[in-house]
Amino acid sequence: MGGVYIRGTGESRPGSSLTVFQDGVPTVGSFFAHPLMDLNPIDFSETLEVVKSPRPRTVPNAFSAVEMTTWRQRDEGAAGEADVAYGRFSTLVGSLKAGVKEGPFDAAAGAAYRYSEGKRDHNTAELRNAFVRAGAELGENDYLTFIYHRAESKVEDPGPKGSPTPIRDRFDTDLDSYAVRLVSDHEYVQGSSLVYVTDGRIRWHKDHISDTNRNSPSGWSKTDWQTWGYRGLYDLCLSDFTLSLGLDEMVERGRTRTINEATGRATWEPGTKYDYLTSPYAGLRADFQTGEDWTLTPSVGARYHFMSDLHGEWAPAAALSFGRKEFGVFASYARAVHYPGLVFRANTTAWDELEAETMDTFTLGVRAAYEDLVKVHVAAFRNEIRDRFDLDAAGQYHNASDLKANGIEATVRVTPTEDLGVFVGATYTIPETAHVSRLPEATGVVGGSWRFLEYWHLDADVKYSSSMYAYSTRSADPSDLSKVPCYWTLNVRLACDLQAFSPLDGEIYLAGENVLNRRYEYFPDYEMPGAMVYVGVKLKF
Repeated sequence: MGGVYIRGTGESRPGSSLTVFQDGVPTVGSFFAHPLMDLNPIDFSETLEVVKSPRPRTVPNAFSAVEMTTWRQRDEGAAGEADVAYGRFSTLVGSLKAGVKEGPFDAAAGAAYRYSEGKRDHNTAELRNAFVRAGAELGENDYLTFIYHRAESKVEDPGPKGSPTPIRDRFDTDLDSYAVRLVSDHEYVQGSSLVYVTDGRIRWHKDHISDTNRNSPSGWSKTDWQTWGYRGLYDLCLSDFTLSLGLDEMVERGRTRTINEATGRATWEPGTKYDYLTSPYAGLRADFQTGEDWTLTPSVGARYHFMSDLHGEWAPAAALSFGRKEFGVFASYARAVHYPGLVFRANTTAWDELEAETMDTFTLGVRAAYEDLVKVHVAAFRNEIRDRFDLDAAGQYHNASDLKANGIEATVRVTPTEDLGVFVGATYTIPETAHVSRLPEATGVVGGSWRFLEYWHLDADVKYSSSMYAYSTRSADPSDLSKVPCYWTLNVRLACDLQAFSPLDGEIYLAGENVLNRRYEYFPDYEMPGAMVYVGVKLKF
């Protein structure tokens, strides 16, 4: 289980103000601008970062982002890892990856599979994904890599609680992603250039081809899209100053159609839609030494968005920090710009009247650390969203009312020994607009990791979310806004190193999610399955 709530922005359909990057490639369902988890498996992620506020420097056309990088074999020779687990509801999870490095060349590949029958009838889910990468070091300071990702999913919708079990209602997706990236790390120039192509499909088999009419016939919603793009960002280091120059270019093409299953005829087919977005960036940062180990760092930057058929928008940013290793204070301002996706062209009669939605974020915070024992980070923030996208009662996308919210967040990490670590994180948000979708007032997590008795490893966390509002069924009609109760869950994972009783490198583990079987839901009338228990083994070779 898990959710990502980004600093009090709220969310509504189509949920596109957050984007996901796989190795710098925006991997979303482009036509509907959905950052679907089905298209972004984490099985082979080497790093994962949540960008929780506007960052014009690296994140164009989104309020926030999740950035993932794919595993790479970095040491000489060959290595790999296999992981398989089985759990409740006939859940099977498995993955295999292997890589090799010889001199300046490296290569890696992997595949993963996930299956579960789910708690309810007509609730089966199946996910498959794979990757291939090949890289070459071009001298001491440049690295060229090619990465291919494949993601497939098949998910049955059991319908809202208390409704009849669906017959069809299955959502299938697949995505192919291709990327070539050159990373440079020279004395005076650091940065990267990326070119990419993605090709995706959605096949939604429905009991009713009209979501708002329960008497409509059965049918299909078929969507296809392609994206092409370039992303480049370079830092020029000039003494105490760093000049940053970047360019993002993305072209999208897609089409969708709704087909009556009985007649084979399209009931809605808006045709192929195109758009492009060009976003140059420039920034300047300075690092001034003001005393013993103290540094003053001001920075400014801006990105301008040229959008086909719609008005251009500026995304400026400025920040100031002052501190040293043990203590620091910081203040920042940044604007994010988000343009409507292709579905807006297909489902909006007044397309030319739309404006990009923007979010201005002001942040003031402090950080402190005592050696490696304690690290504390506290920040207050204010978000101001203008021209927020939403659906009206007629199913048309439009610029809805503005949204303002104030909040505070804090994280604390304590590492008393090399074998024990504890972390706490919490966010409290007060919106100035009532009943904002997907905006819990408070969220929090407390967890820890403990290695004991030489071979044993225990991880545990408790997650909490206060009550919030969310749109019911598949509509964003304001009348469908429902309250989702607060919840908390306990998750535990206990592992034992295989070397405790064998020569193998790896671990055997028992894991539980929501082990106290708490009842909760993210989406109205879609209750989560309760306690999930897995037993698994991981091997390294």
